[in-house]
Amino acid sequence: MCFDYCCKVLWSIQKQASNLERREEMKWKTIKVMHTGLLFAALLTIGVRVETAQSADSDIVQEVGVPATPVTITAAESRNLEVWEESVGQLEPKVAPLIAAEVSGRLTVVNVDVGAHIEQGQLLAEIDVGDFILARDMVQADIDRSQALIHAQQLKVKRYRALVKKKSASESTLDDAEAQLGALRAELTSAKVRLQQAQRDISKTRVTSPIDGRVDDTQVSKGDYVKVGSPLMRIGNLRWLKARLPYPETLLPKLNAGLPVRLTSPSAPDVIVETTVSEVRPSVTFGSRSAQVIVNVKNPGQWEPGSTVTGAVRVAVHENAILLPEVSVVRRPAGTVVYVINEDIVVQRVVTTGLRREGQVEILSGLKAGERVAADGAGFLTDGALITVKSQ
Repeated sequence: MCFDYCCKVLWSIQKQASNLERREEMKWKTIKVMHTGLLFAALLTIGVRVETAQSADSDIVQEVGVPATPVTITAAESRNLEVWEESVGQLEPKVAPLIAAEVSGRLTVVNVDVGAHIEQGQLLAEIDVGDFILARDMVQADIDRSQALIHAQQLKVKRYRALVKKKSASESTLDDAEAQLGALRAELTSAKVRLQQAQRDISKTRVTSPIDGRVDDTQVSKGDYVKVGSPLMRIGNLRWLKARLPYPETLLPKLNAGLPVRLTSPSAPDVIVETTVSEVRPSVTFGSRSAQVIVNVKNPGQWEPGSTVTGAVRVAVHENAILLPEVSVVRRPAGTVVYVINEDIVVQRVVTTGLRREGQVEILSGLKAGERVAADGAGFLTDGALITVKSQ
């Protein structure tokens, strides 16, 4: 009996505890549902307020309007566009003879050194003349001997002619005497030619300058033995220079003699020489694959052979080209565009560009001369944008 009673009490206690747990669980579920509802309601309220605010802002923007972009205006200009191609080359003497020995011998005098300024006919060096004087004297002796033999033979021929008239000598004897006289006269002529050669050799022992100029290089010194053709020194003429300008082979079809050219040199940076192309070498150099443009120019006074020279050759002229400042031409997804002024708004227009020179852009298509476009500020514009014109 006692056991049954205890079981009933225990079962009653467990049942009450179970009921309490179910009530707690229901209570928490109710609280979660209430929280979820409140959160949803709050989100709906915020969304309505944001939409209302955006609508209000839109109304304000529509009432106030987008601010205009300040720009400067320029007009498309039509003029001839000169196309100049630049190159950096070197100045050389137009005339630079290599002085060489014309006779063999030992140098007894060398009067000049590198850098010396000389005049035409000035003595540069001397070769020992002793042997050449001896050779001249020997030829002169041969001439004297030939003249004496000729005189004697002339007397002999004269006697033979008298004997032939008297029939005391044969005609063949006279013919032999006259032939011998002719041979002696030929020997005399040969000796006189050799005398001229000996005198010429003596004069060639004195090496003189063929031009006015400057000694650019010497290859000998006093005491050297030189042979015929041995180089002695090189002289450059400073009055006339030659500018050698290399250009890419792709420009060869556009280059020809007579084109205008401008030359400047760092040796005299303030001097600009305007002249024409003298010649274009038709061959392309193997190493650099460049064509050579030669310009012969009179030295303005300060230029030095060997100095760097910058040359610009006018290879073409684009007549009536449409030009705009570079700032007016901008890149957009549609391509290269300009903004044409239409009262207080701009109209985007796609253009085709060509050469760019000194801050100017050539417009090949899409724009006519005289049309007004935006300049400064064009990079901030879009099609249809409002603008205000500011003073430049």
